[in-house]
Amino acid sequence: MGDSTTTETSTYLAIGLGGDHLAALIADPRQASPLDGTGAAFVAAGIDRIDGSAPAGVTVEPTVAAAFLAAHAPGTAFLAAAAPHRDHPYNLARRVASLDHLSGGRSGLILGVRDGYAPGDTAWGGAGLTEGAPLGVGTTRDVAVAVQKLWQSWPQESIVADRESRIFARAEQIVHVDHRGVFDVAGPLTVPSTAQGSPVLAWYADSVPEVAAAGEVADLVVLADADPILLGQAVAALDAAPSSRFAADGRRPLLFVQVAVTRGRAADVVGRAESVAARPGVDGILLRPDAGVDVAEVVGEIVPRLAALGAVRASEGPTLRDRLALPEPARLLAGARPVFPAPEPQPAPQPAL
Repeated sequence: MGDSTTTETSTYLAIGLGGDHLAALIADPRQASPLDGTGAAFVAAGIDRIDGSAPAGVTVEPTVAAAFLAAHAPGTAFLAAAAPHRDHPYNLARRVASLDHLSGGRSGLILGVRDGYAPGDTAWGGAGLTEGAPLGVGTTRDVAVAVQKLWQSWPQESIVADRESRIFARAEQIVHVDHRGVFDVAGPLTVPSTAQGSPVLAWYADSVPEVAAAGEVADLVVLADADPILLGQAVAALDAAPSSRFAADGRRPLLFVQVAVTRGRAADVVGRAESVAARPGVDGILLRPDAGVDVAEVVGEIVPRLAALGAVRASEGPTLRDRLALPEPARLLAGARPVFPAPEPQPAPQPAL
C-alpha cells in the first residue's frame, strides 16, 4: 500500500471516461452532477487517449473537458489525460496548473506514452511542429520530471501583496528550472503554484518497465490490467522504485488497477472489482466503462453496489491531494537560479498638493 495505515477495506475508487463519455456529459451537463455522489477520488478525463483504444468518433480535449465538468460537478476531482506524443511539457504544465486553479485544487495530470488521437510516432511530432523525439518510457518519464519542476518554479507563497512595502511578489523566489533531457525547458512557468502545492501527477502503465519508471516520478500509477502476474510484478516494481516524488520515508506511489465495465454485465463487474480491490498492494480501482456503457450505469448501479459491499471507500477533502492523503511533493528546485532580483521596498506615494 501507499503507506502503512491503509487497511484492506480502504480501497480508493476512480472512474475513467473516454472521449464519447466526455462529449455526452458536456452536451447534457445535468448528467455530470451525479459524479459528486460516487465518492470517487477522481475521474480520469480522456483516458482513451492513452490506454491504446481506437479514437472515438467524438472527443473533447481533456483539460477543456475537465474544466467544464469541474464546474458542474464541484465535488469531483479530475485528472486530465495527455502524452508527450502531442503535448510539450511546458504546455502541459501550464494547462493543468490553470485547471487546478480553476477547480480549487481538484485536478491533476495522468500521463501515457502515446496519444491515440495524435498522428506520427514521435514525441511532440503529433502536433506537427518539429521532428519530435522517440516515444517511449524514457520520454514520458522526462516529461513527468520537467512538468513537476515547472509546477514548482513559481511558488504561490512568493505572492505577498504587501501594501506597506509596495511589493506584490518576492520575485527572487521565482526560479529557472533549467531542465535538460529529452525536452530542454528553461522555465519558469507563467502560472503560480496551486492550492495543493502541485497538481497530482499520475501515470497510466501497461508494463512493468512503465510501472518502475512511474514509481520514480508519479504520485500514483494506474495499471491497465488486473492480470495477477502483472499485478504482482507491478507491486514489486513500485516497492523497489526510488521515488523522488515524496519527501516522507516509507511511501511509494499509490497503485490503482483498471477494471473494464461492459454493457449489461454489472454483476460480473462488481465481482471482479471487489476481487481486485482486495489484492495485496492495491490502493484503488479505476472503473473504465466501454464506449457503449452510459456513465449513469456506472454511477447509479455499479458504484453503489461496491460501496454496499465495503469494497471501496468514499474520498473526501477540498483538494485531490487531501482525497488521496498525498503529501506535498519533495522540492526539486533547491538552489535554482532566480529569474528576477529581490524587489526593493518602495516609498509610499505622496499625497497630491
